Amino acid sequence: MTEQNIVLIGMPAAGKSTVGKVLAERTQRQFIDTDQVIEAATGKSLSALIAALGLDGFRRIEERAVASLEAVNAVISTGGSVVYSARAMRALAAKGRIVFLDVPLHELEARVGDPAARGMVIAPGQSFAALYAEREPLYRHYAEVTVDASGVMAGEVVERVLDALER
Repeated sequence: MTEQNIVLIGMPAAGKSTVGKVLAERTQRQFIDTDQVIEAATGKSLSALIAALGLDGFRRIEERAVASLEAVNAVISTGGSVVYSARAMRALAAKGRIVFLDVPLHELEARVGDPAARGMVIAPGQSFAALYAEREPLYRHYAEVTVDASGVMAGEVVERVLDALER
């Protein structure tokens, strides 16, 4: 696991950023949140980018930012929509281990709040449940490791991630 990145994927509100920060501290790695990378590079919030460019435009920016990420020995928390880009996922997999933080729909819905305010990549009129149904197979496809991240605190999820990566 040394020098390899740990890449967290999953739905919005699955805990990727929260778990990622704790995991980075625990493993003495740099923490990178790709949503923050995009916001810093563009000077705009995710919701402003989505409003200005639409979903496809935002996904192109996300793909470029993630595919060009130069990270070694980091914990990388990705945006929930990164799995729409095979190019971005190949780039992440080439430099790290992909971990899907799996949380059931009912728990995500309780956590998520307002999708628009979160800067969530969701089509107008699309329900969160429909988004989950669309993305969940992609997360499973790209995941090297799947970790149950439901109903527990971030520290317990970190332990589960570390255990799964050691197998």
